[in-house]
Amino acid sequence: MKQGISYQGCIPMRRNPGHRSEMISQLLFSEEFTIMEEDHGWLLIALDHEGSQGWVDNESIQVIESSNEALDMPTSGYRIVTYPSITVLDQKESHQLILPAGSFWPSGSATKIELHGRNFELLSQEGLDTPGRDVDLEEIGGKLLSLPAIHGGRCGFGFDAPGLVQMLCQMRGLQVPRTSQAQSDLGNAINFIHEVAAGDLAFFDNMNGEIDHVGLLLEGGRVLHAYQQVRIDRFDQQGIYCSDRERYTHKLRIIKRIEG
Repeated sequence: MKQGISYQGCIPMRRNPGHRSEMISQLLFSEEFTIMEEDHGWLLIALDHEGSQGWVDNESIQVIESSNEALDMPTSGYRIVTYPSITVLDQKESHQLILPAGSFWPSGSATKIELHGRNFELLSQEGLDTPGRDVDLEEIGGKLLSLPAIHGGRCGFGFDAPGLVQMLCQMRGLQVPRTSQAQSDLGNAINFIHEVAAGDLAFFDNMNGEIDHVGLLLEGGRVLHAYQQVRIDRFDQQGIYCSDRERYTHKLRIIKRIEG
């Protein structure tokens, strides 16, 4: 199968081929993928590092016809954008490129990288952090507050709830699936509210009993999540209480602890 890479900050991944189709996820800078199918200028791709699939316009990505090197995201020696965005220089095109939060910079220290023959340079080291078990996720999340909640978003241009949690888990060195339903299948259930710890994931269901929302629990009965915007709200055994609306907005289904 053909493989490829993204040299853009963010590319929509759509449910079906076509610009009017629903955006279900996003392909970010330096992410590599396998091409599963082609359809009139659209490519069905599967992200190599976490497996999610979607359709992208073939003119927005770089296809790698053949390569002797494995197209896999590194498991170490990389950093993740934690500011809403940073700016790098695309040396081939001689212009600036905006990388949103959640993007990988595939080097632990270098300011210049080469990705399959194309060179990029950091214009500033600020806003990049190295993943690790001791990363303060509340501090990371604090940088993202007020960013818009966008269905299918997983970056600093807009997050949905599972996209935000996926990015925060990546900062801890954990790779989790793209949807809240799939994320809820991981880890161990926390059965008593007094056993909850910062970093646990809380899942919430809709009127049909389907898990459709997720948030990262913080100390002091708070939850970091993407609902209309990236925000921190109160949390208890019933769910998420939104002070702005003076009501509960999400009903708690289960709490999970995911450890690497």
